[in-house]
Amino acid sequence: MKPEKRSVVAELPPVIREQFFSVFAEPEPEMIHPDLYREIIDVGTDLILDRMKEYCRKRRRIVERVRDAVTVKQAKRDEGLSSANVLVSSDAGNNGVDTRSAFMPLYASVAVAARGWKIIDEPISLAGKPEIWGSEDRSRERESMLAMKAQFDVTYKAVEKWSPRFVVFDGPLLLHYGLVPGKGSSGEYWQNFKDAASSAVRLLHECYRRRTVVVGFVKRTRMAELGKELGTALSAGMKIRDTALLDLVLRLGQYTLLDTVITKGGVVKRYRISAKEFGLSRSETGAMTRFHSAYIRTGLTTPFRLEFPEYCLGSLDEVASILYTTSEEDGLPFALHEADKLTKMTTTISNIRTLMLFSKALDLVESGELSPEDMNLFALQHGEAWTLRDEKYFQDVREIQGGG
Repeated sequence: MKPEKRSVVAELPPVIREQFFSVFAEPEPEMIHPDLYREIIDVGTDLILDRMKEYCRKRRRIVERVRDAVTVKQAKRDEGLSSANVLVSSDAGNNGVDTRSAFMPLYASVAVAARGWKIIDEPISLAGKPEIWGSEDRSRERESMLAMKAQFDVTYKAVEKWSPRFVVFDGPLLLHYGLVPGKGSSGEYWQNFKDAASSAVRLLHECYRRRTVVVGFVKRTRMAELGKELGTALSAGMKIRDTALLDLVLRLGQYTLLDTVITKGGVVKRYRISAKEFGLSRSETGAMTRFHSAYIRTGLTTPFRLEFPEYCLGSLDEVASILYTTSEEDGLPFALHEADKLTKMTTTISNIRTLMLFSKALDLVESGELSPEDMNLFALQHGEAWTLRDEKYFQDVREIQGGG
């Protein structure tokens, strides 16, 4: 009589069995110590509101100075302008997972082309390289940087393919200063930083060569340049963000150009090195690497920041008109909104990938290519999000499958 074959799952290490099956279980109830609850929810919120009242008082004190200091213009709704010109928009998403053995990045980017409110062709997409990072200390930053590189690359392809008049890049055109390598950064991190800067400069030069207007549409910004321009000394070290001030100044469809020009910093320096490596002239490099900022209120939410190279400065009125014309109440331009939808790397998508890794690894255990103990390497780090029961799961599945 043949011995009964044991289940592969039964031979797995306990931590793997627990994580594999926990995805199908109900989430654990949230608990917190009563004293902590009182400090955080009761006392803490009162203190935060006291700070916010002071913040609002400071904001009101200087808002008139802001109104006097900035030139506000009104964008025009012009369906003809937006419909007559091809506009490319791109976005990127990332949501990797940290396991006991390594960080597994997950990032991708998509570019779309539109005329007015109509997508004119199939989108272009670019998935990040599947790999594992066993010893990267700044894995999240490195993943974000590679996501931006992918966005620069897919936007470059879109410019080549569709020859647009305008490019609206979701996010800043300058890599975030927080991504700049520092002492102790790995050689791979440094190389990825250089590669991302090169991809950015390649895109900027292609747009410059074609006289294509390229603008970064920054939805989340912490810049506080207006206070510096006004020479406002705010006590308690509390800076007031540009969006907080301009929220009281800009009305629907209005925009303003800031005096501040970004001409230095570690990212700009790297861009200029890349431009030199490309053999670009000093005048070309300057026109591409002096960055201006403007703010525009395209919807009923907060004003958004626009970031663009100096050679695009003369096209700000046209850009403002197209963005305002093609935006709805949330303020997001149509083409950018479409790119954003197509590239979201939700927790659900990330966990589906992890679940597939588990499943395929189990097949390797069954075939003898991996041992049950090797499955420990796939265990998630403590605290990693692991659920398919978030509120958007079924909506995401329907969208992936093409359902309504």
